[in-house]
Amino acid sequence: MANSIIIPTDGSEYAEKASKVGFDFAEKIDATVHALAVGDVNQTERSAVGGGPPQTVDDVTELAETWAADLAAAAEERGLEATTVVRSGHPAEEITDYAAALDADMIVIGTAGRSGLERRVLGSVTDKVVRTAPVPVVTVRSDGSIDAA
Repeated sequence: MANSIIIPTDGSEYAEKASKVGFDFAEKIDATVHALAVGDVNQTERSAVGGGPPQTVDDVTELAETWAADLAAAAEERGLEATTVVRSGHPAEEITDYAAALDADMIVIGTAGRSGLERRVLGSVTDKVVRTAPVPVVTVRSDGSIDAA
């Protein structure tokens, strides 16, 4: 079986930093990059109070398609084989389910570095992925440093 690295993206600067680390790993082990973006159904459940109307599943999935395509294009620009993967659901669950189905070699994911109350209130997709992933997870902090779990 070919080597595979999943790099989840939400279009953020944290995901972009993680992608660079993921690309480096992919080059070293001759792996295919799986550019994974999840249309976050949590965004469809939020109240419109103080903001625009809640997004539909189609809206969040369309946005995810853009993120995944951009990440795959960046991988291909580096000469890597890349595949675009778009799913809809709860991001941490979708990422770990995809890793299990693919039998991936690793996940490389960015982290915003929240802690304390902010992390408890907002939750952390990265934290949930680290705790539940069936494969090794490399987390990339906002300063570009890495941790492996």
